[in-house]
Amino acid sequence: MKHGGEVTAGDIARLAGVSRAAVSNWRKRHPDFPKPVGGSVSSPTFPLAEIEVWLEANGRMPTRTDVDRLHLVLQRASMDSDDAVAAIVRLLLEPEPATGPYAQVAAEIRAIAAEIGTDTVLEALATRFVDLRDRRGAGGRSTSAEVAALVVELAQPHGSTVMDPACRTGVLVHAAIARHAARVIAQDADDDLVAIARARLAAAVDRPTRVEVRRGDLVVDAFADVRVDIVVSDPPNAGGWPYEELARDLRWEYSLPPRSEPELAWIQHALARLHPGGHVWMLLPPGVAERPAGRRVRRELLRRGALRAVIALPTGVTAPYNMRRHLWMLRRPDAVDGPQAVLMVDAEQPWPEAAEMIRGAVRAHLAGRPLPDEIGAHAVRLDPVSLSSEDVDLTPSRHVSGSQRAPDFTQVAVTRDRLAAAMASLPASLPPVQARRSSHDPVADTTVGDLVKRGSLAVIAEPGSPLRAGDVLISSTGPRPDLQVVDHDGDGEPLDNRRICIRSNPDHWDPWFILGCLSSSANLRRVVSTGSIPRIEVRRARIPSLSPREQHLYGEYFRRLQEMLVGLRRATALGEEFVEMIVGGLLAGTLDTDR
Repeated sequence: MKHGGEVTAGDIARLAGVSRAAVSNWRKRHPDFPKPVGGSVSSPTFPLAEIEVWLEANGRMPTRTDVDRLHLVLQRASMDSDDAVAAIVRLLLEPEPATGPYAQVAAEIRAIAAEIGTDTVLEALATRFVDLRDRRGAGGRSTSAEVAALVVELAQPHGSTVMDPACRTGVLVHAAIARHAARVIAQDADDDLVAIARARLAAAVDRPTRVEVRRGDLVVDAFADVRVDIVVSDPPNAGGWPYEELARDLRWEYSLPPRSEPELAWIQHALARLHPGGHVWMLLPPGVAERPAGRRVRRELLRRGALRAVIALPTGVTAPYNMRRHLWMLRRPDAVDGPQAVLMVDAEQPWPEAAEMIRGAVRAHLAGRPLPDEIGAHAVRLDPVSLSSEDVDLTPSRHVSGSQRAPDFTQVAVTRDRLAAAMASLPASLPPVQARRSSHDPVADTTVGDLVKRGSLAVIAEPGSPLRAGDVLISSTGPRPDLQVVDHDGDGEPLDNRRICIRSNPDHWDPWFILGCLSSSANLRRVVSTGSIPRIEVRRARIPSLSPREQHLYGEYFRRLQEMLVGLRRATALGEEFVEMIVGGLLAGTLDTDR
């Protein structure tokens, strides 16, 4: 966005929800399109006010939500950047009227807040900040809301003091407030992230939770004298840490972290801030579990009884979305503690099933009960001595499959029966198909973006927005997006930050027809952007213009195809489990072939 209320062709495309090529066509075909007022021949800029008038007059301005109004205020003032958003947030958190270059914008946003609520505005600004930083790769990425919710649920913070020593935008401590933590304290080294975290937490505190967010890091710890019950964190892992400056620090009870292992420094920092018996729940890259440089610290954590669990989460459930994150559970040992059994969980299922399995495994582990039989293929409790081999490799997948109890015949028989039933149901799920008997004229189509402008579809990406039955959900990241139609059980559930919602006017568009169109290979090529983290640009998808009756016929067929896919995936999963059980049982001597 340019100064003086000027916009580029790319800005206009984002404002109207179209491609840059469409903006170029408008300039060529419409003599009344506003003339450039700046920029260069290859990248001209246009007056924003005139562009808005032209879009409105030509029916090309999408319907704006309250949050859209907020973003538009920032665009008009040329302050739609992450540092400007953070500066405005600071002004909004101050009780006195704003002064300085952002004063007018802050006043306009205060007026919007008076209409829709300060909490809504602060949360929207926090979300906008994260989106802007992610676009330019500047860091500050947020833990996904669903992973944060699970981490805090496992931590059980009700009535406790919770700390995040590297809070980023405050997602984890925000979840702790929702779980009735008595006190929440957080710090971060980035002033802008501190402002955004304060905004997010200020919007969340509607109950008697004491909250404090300060600037701080490993060197200048803002809460050095405070001891807490629980630490939750997703600390930074880029680069090293101030090794020379902190080499003699008393926090390194489990051996001095190597220069290249900042995560092991954050782990020991967190343990040092706990009361005896307190717990750490920390999200870490998978390399922390196996890198040779960190083996000495890992061995000490095992020997002293500090490490209690390592949980490998499914790929793509939290940033960065191209790797599997690990969740480590640690405990500050009491004076009488010694080596403790360590829970290893390898959760590579779809998220709802993975989350439920993790809950069951952790509850049983903390209570000292045997792990439930149904998760035996994904979790195991190990003696720390067996983990303290030469490499001290704590990667769950390298222990779960080789350490689980060999299956007995009863388990195998049950799984075989389930597999047989799943396979038997597949032929009936195959929908009939035949060649078309007559030729037909090509059907005209249109883009999702154009349908949004006409008001017959809405694209909703704001996390927390309540879903409705009939909404079509598409995952916002991943090489092969997941598609789903919300049923009545999902009505009212909040939209998470990994999915986009397409809401149709039921009089015009059948949701199952939309889902089928989006799942076509041609549309997937259009909407999935390239890059290390693929993203979904759903407005590019093309939808055939069929009558509601024709849509319903196709939609019912697409629904049956989706049911067939679900059955195939279930049979495949059961088949893989059955094969693993047979091989494991034969090699362990608990099964025999039919000879």
